[in-house]
Amino acid sequence: MQTGINSLNFRRMNQQAIVKDIMERAHAARIPIAKLCRMVGIDSATFWNWRKTPRNPNPCGANLHSIERIYQALDEIDHQDTKRLAKRGKTAA
Repeated sequence: MQTGINSLNFRRMNQQAIVKDIMERAHAARIPIAKLCRMVGIDSATFWNWRKTPRNPNPCGANLHSIERIYQALDEIDHQDTKRLAKRGKTAA
């Protein structure tokens, strides 16, 4: 299932929904946000500054290029997991 940037309708998703989606996919892939950010060359503090929280009521804007790189990394991780499970003869859930 392709759930990367090409399958998302960014006109309907706001930045907070995108950040939440990235966090959920990283959690499902069992990869820490800090490691994901290192993989794509983004400082993890930058990612956390994209989130709106009580301590950060005015989050900085995420650029599309950074979001694309994160989704590409998540898609690659999903692809590798699928290949690894197929080698073992199991199916991905």
